[in-house]
Amino acid sequence: MKPFTSFFFLSTLCVLQHVALVASNQPGNTITGGTTGAAGGNLIEEACQHATHKDLCITNLKNDPNSKGADLTGLAYITIRLAAANAADVEAHLRTLLINNASSLDPAVQQGVSDCIEHYSDANDQLDDSVAALSSKAFKDIELWVRVAIGDADFCENSLKGQQTVVSQKNQLFKQMCDNVLAVITALPQQG
Repeated sequence: MKPFTSFFFLSTLCVLQHVALVASNQPGNTITGGTTGAAGGNLIEEACQHATHKDLCITNLKNDPNSKGADLTGLAYITIRLAAANAADVEAHLRTLLINNASSLDPAVQQGVSDCIEHYSDANDQLDDSVAALSSKAFKDIELWVRVAIGDADFCENSLKGQQTVVSQKNQLFKQMCDNVLAVITALPQQG
């Protein structure tokens, strides 16, 4: 693995570990097991009730082991973490694509992939900021940063000039996961 790729991979793992630790240490969070509802059914459905992609929201939360016993805030952290992990996956896929095909890619496509990498790096930063904003209950900031992350996926798509690729499918999934973050944030009690 090249030094930059190793650094990127390690830093992504550190960020994801930090997100998981922050999510599990939130006041009132019962991720470690409490009485707030087996975030199995009803609480997850409540969290995802406003989601445009409700089935994806519910499935992602039910499949995440940290959701068992989580309160709504814990579920919000999980949706952000899942979106961030997805963004990191897309960015890693793009880097691999660029490295493995550098000599065979059309220069315009190569530039588009490079632009996408930059946009997904920014999207990950926006989601990291969203974790910090959730800690301080800055819901408007979360909404802004998640929308910017969605915009980054749109810019990535535009960078590839509408070519139907696996990246298009990954962009779509990422945007759906970000939409789910916004929906779960909406389910949280909003404080002035």
